[in-house]
Amino acid sequence: MEESRQHVSRRTLAAGAAWAIPAVAVVGSAPAHAASLRKDPGINGWVRNTPNSLGRCGWSLEVDSTVTRGATPDGAPWGLYIYDVEDGNTFTEAKLVYWIIGNQTASWSTLSGHSTCWNGPDRGTPRTKADGFLYTPYTWTYTCGINAAARGEDSDGVERLYLGNFHVKATFTQPTQPRDHCRDVTYWTQRFVTIDPDGSGPLPASERTFERRNGTRGPYTAGNRAMGARSTSPEESGHELPS
Repeated sequence: MEESRQHVSRRTLAAGAAWAIPAVAVVGSAPAHAASLRKDPGINGWVRNTPNSLGRCGWSLEVDSTVTRGATPDGAPWGLYIYDVEDGNTFTEAKLVYWIIGNQTASWSTLSGHSTCWNGPDRGTPRTKADGFLYTPYTWTYTCGINAAARGEDSDGVERLYLGNFHVKATFTQPTQPRDHCRDVTYWTQRFVTIDPDGSGPLPASERTFERRNGTRGPYTAGNRAMGARSTSPEESGHELPS
């Protein structure tokens, strides 16, 4: 999940999007107090996105999962985590991808509390997303092991498996063409994790992924939907989701 906080000089950006994750396995009925929790395919949890105008087409975008104050939209804790974990589950290839509108090269810095488990980012080739605009992807990869046994119950009675904190800032200059991009910090956030329900057992691993747009142009809602598990077979190597 993502929540945006704005510090801009001349333009108020749209409020940020929220994120959560899919169930790896669900046994029995969900407790009543957890009925309102948001659960999407991929890595769940809430982070705060804060864009800031630096003038002359310059911007920064801070992403922070270490927030400790303020309620999240569904009442779940801040941070990045996985729901409905069982002992036999194994987790690999966890990634966060930030797609920033336009063709630019951002400089990224890590901020207080950021976990060294998040390695990156790698700048990818700009591509046109479902909304018809060109975006540049920046991929952060989780390089530490994710141990199902490390899950625990939070104060709300819900069990979660936490990943390391994510707290970074991108600084970049937007292109002047198209003209409106100079004052545009629209971004898609995409989350990935591959889940094997029984480790080395016969059940197949699947990729859980979800993406959402936010920032200056706000959420993208036309046909927007979450994507569930995908096979990790070689034939299915493309992971950009329709919205």
